[in-house]
Amino acid sequence: MKQLTDLVTPFSSVAKEKTLPGQDFSWLNSLRLKALTQFNHHGLPAKKEEDWKYTSLWALGQQAFTHEAVASSFTAEQCEQRALLKDAYRVVIVDGVYSAELSQLDNLPEGLVIRPLSESLELAQPHLGNQINLEKAGFNALNTFLMQEGVVISVDSDTRITKPIELLVINTGTTEALASHLRNVIVLADMSQATVVEHYVGLTEAVSLTNVVTEVVLAHNAMLNHYKLQQESKNAFHIATLAAKQAASSHWNTNNVSLGAKLARNDIHSQLLGEQSHVTMDGLYLVTGDQHVDNHTRIDHAVPNTTSDELYKGVLDGNSHAVFNGKVIVHKDAQKTDSNQSNRNMLLSRGCEIDTKPEMEIYADDVKCGHGSTVGQLNDDHLFFLRARGLDEVTARSLLTHAFAAEVLERIAAEDIREALSALINQHLPRTGVERVGVIA
Repeated sequence: MKQLTDLVTPFSSVAKEKTLPGQDFSWLNSLRLKALTQFNHHGLPAKKEEDWKYTSLWALGQQAFTHEAVASSFTAEQCEQRALLKDAYRVVIVDGVYSAELSQLDNLPEGLVIRPLSESLELAQPHLGNQINLEKAGFNALNTFLMQEGVVISVDSDTRITKPIELLVINTGTTEALASHLRNVIVLADMSQATVVEHYVGLTEAVSLTNVVTEVVLAHNAMLNHYKLQQESKNAFHIATLAAKQAASSHWNTNNVSLGAKLARNDIHSQLLGEQSHVTMDGLYLVTGDQHVDNHTRIDHAVPNTTSDELYKGVLDGNSHAVFNGKVIVHKDAQKTDSNQSNRNMLLSRGCEIDTKPEMEIYADDVKCGHGSTVGQLNDDHLFFLRARGLDEVTARSLLTHAFAAEVLERIAAEDIREALSALINQHLPRTGVERVGVIA
């Protein structure tokens, strides 16, 4: 990995030249300057760093990105076709720019605020940067000094939002090698509830960079159902951080589905700071060709009587490469912690590779914790069973692969979201014969 001074794209210079929202706010200028100083000092992470041991950023460092999008046409009809949900409040960002015309934010219920970041920086101020670590080398600092757009969602106390909120981020491919730095802030007050879907789509196979940070704040007894679907170009770079702080009795259910991008990296972090708080952290990745996906998760049980449940599953084909590193930390005095973590992977070809590392650090003595990982291929006995009942090999393989992946989707409570994701997953499953790689018991 080359050092910062060798990056083809001079991100630090872009920060000085580009007009960014909020330049009239001294507090934001100070935050951006702090992040810029951090980035100039550390740059992008290298493979010598443990968290990036299996993921190289060399190709990203050698790519020249532009930060000015040319005009593009994206119609309301196209928006409807690309949206995951038909009945939802919708925020649409096209080529890094918020589109009021395509967004659907009419008739918001009392107690719900949904605004583009560029128009709600003062609302976001108390929370910006408080869920992430700017001192950590990499993209948190880059996003902070270049963040240009995103969404701010705020739900008042004792407010239950029954209609989901979809953030639809579109890269039209009109601007080659466009870089977008997006910042989302989601705040749920006491006794509130909401469902949010982050949806990233690429319309062409253009090179692009999406660098997104989502910060989540859950107050006492708040519940957030959070889903992320990434369908970007097979030539795209998608780097995402999702971080939450949870107060007592709060519940955060998050499900992360990765289908696109040449290189996708997801860092997901929950801090359980109040007793009886809970996080369900699920994910599914389907990769093929030369795709690379890296999921790093972390759950901090900071106080007694907290629970977490994590399930990540992957299906790999072609020459793809996946990385899973899941860390659960049970801090000192965090007694009565109950945590379970699992990573399971299915390999469909000889050329694919998975590096999996579930881990737990436990500093309390009265806990119930378990973790594990599996790697295998399609079961020949199951395949024979289906073939004997008249299914051709391609159909039988697709059916078994879908059954393997479906477990993650079945944990989604919302029927409309579960069905929409299931239909997309079915489209991405292999439809052609693959080289046999062995048998699992």
